[in-house]
Amino acid sequence: MKWRMPRALVGFGLVSISACVSQPTAEKAAGIIFTAADTASSKTLKLGQSFEVRVLGTPTAGYLWDVQSLPAGVVLIAKTSRPENPEGRKQGMVGGNDWTIFRFQTISAPADLQGTAGQSLVLRYGRPWELEKGRPADQIWRMQIAVKPAG
Repeated sequence: MKWRMPRALVGFGLVSISACVSQPTAEKAAGIIFTAADTASSKTLKLGQSFEVRVLGTPTAGYLWDVQSLPAGVVLIAKTSRPENPEGRKQGMVGGNDWTIFRFQTISAPADLQGTAGQSLVLRYGRPWELEKGRPADQIWRMQIAVKPAG
């Protein structure tokens, strides 16, 4: 007696496999990715577009990145971090640099795009307790962003 796999299971298996194959990689899912090399630039983004800013820091020494200002029409969705050298951490290395990853979304496009000139996304890097006391940031990452209607 031969065992036969029901067609429904075969179809489900094919759908499952195709869903896995068509899943975007983490890089593609992130949309646009900006790094330290993009500081001091300007970008025009579409309404509803997501983007990330990835900057390297040393949180183990107390140095953190935070958002100092956002342009109109842009919101912070998430802030995460991951080690620059994950394998070293697995082997017991202490300290080291981490990538801070800010994920943003454009949510509105100002009616007057000329009015968005000078609106910058600004990230600052430093020890929070020193920044609170008025010490200047150790690093500033800045990008002028304008949001235009999709279409």
